[in-house]
Amino acid sequence: MDMAEAFFEKLRPAGPEDMDSLLQLADLTRELAAEDRTAELCGLIRCAVEKQYYEALSWVLAILQEAFGRPEGAPEDFSCELGRALPGFSELTERLGVDFRVLKNEAEAVRDGSGEVRSFFHIFTYRTAYDNIYLVSSENFDLRDNDFIRYSLLFTRRGL
Repeated sequence: MDMAEAFFEKLRPAGPEDMDSLLQLADLTRELAAEDRTAELCGLIRCAVEKQYYEALSWVLAILQEAFGRPEGAPEDFSCELGRALPGFSELTERLGVDFRVLKNEAEAVRDGSGEVRSFFHIFTYRTAYDNIYLVSSENFDLRDNDFIRYSLLFTRRGL
């Protein structure tokens, strides 16, 4: 069990009324951000999404937005993979305040050993209600009909 799972297993934040758990989560998030421990921050975010602890996720994202908004001591830019099938996708995008007008649209080819295009990713970047946090969807299309969408959050000091 990793740090994030252990934290949420112990505290199980129930919602906005569970102030003690949320304050402990806030302290942990600030500590991880100050020490630029992005792998553990991603663990907290992924775990909150998987368990659908959206109030906890909102707190983590607000604290990270605050950290990225500082001129000095902001964490390094990072991306946090959320996975393919997101439970509660509608509530997640609502909590993120996603603006589904595409901010950035890219394509990335994946080639096999001989250089032939095996598949490609159509990558869409969307604004969220947080100035320094973006939702990214990478839609994979390949020749064997193994299509999927992979979601991630992009955290950046500069914005896009």
